[in-house]
This record gives sequence, C-alpha cells and structure tokens, in this order.
Amino acid sequence: MAATSRGTGAWNVLGYLLYLGLVVVGLLEIWLSLFFGMATDGCHDAACDASYHVWPAMIVVWAGVGAVLVLTLIAMFRTSSRGKVVFGWPFAGLLALGFVYVTADAILH
Repeated sequence: MAATSRGTGAWNVLGYLLYLGLVVVGLLEIWLSLFFGMATDGCHDAACDASYHVWPAMIVVWAGVGAVLVLTLIAMFRTSSRGKVVFGWPFAGLLALGFVYVTADAILH
C-alpha cells in the first residue's frame, strides 16, 4: 500500500506543478485579451460599421479564466483529498481555457 501511496503522491506533485503552468497560460490569455481593442481598429472613418464587442469579450476572458483556475484547483484539492491522482485536471483546465478564448473571440466578432 505504501508504494501506491508514494506513486500517487508523485503524480499529484506533478499535477500541481502542471497547475502552475496552467496559471501562467491563464495569465497569458488575460494579457492577450488586452489586445482585443487594437485588433478591432480596422475602421478609420465614420461610414465604416465596426460594431465589435470589445468589453464583453474582455470580461468573458477575465471571468472565464478566473472561473477555470478556481474550479480546477477545487477539483484537484477534492480529488487529492480522496487519495486519487490529480494529474489529468490541469489538462481539463487547459481545454476549458481554450473554450473560454474561442467564446470570447466569437463575442468579439
């Protein structure tokens, strides 16, 4: 039983290190959302209709990244408190961050 516990602990440490990488990816996604306003500067005259939704898209990114990071961390804590491996949760969080960015891009355009 000790070997299983030791193996689970090693995978959990690796999972939490991957979570730190997920936080970095989330911060990068928030930083990229700050460029949404510049990406919509295609119109230079009043006749051009540039009805972009910059602020709603930025808010979706900010709230989405926060929600994904918090929910992933909660899921990891609950899973590790039950003695199970948390290695897969950062990958699920990465997939959710991709979904947040695609959703914000759809709102932007």
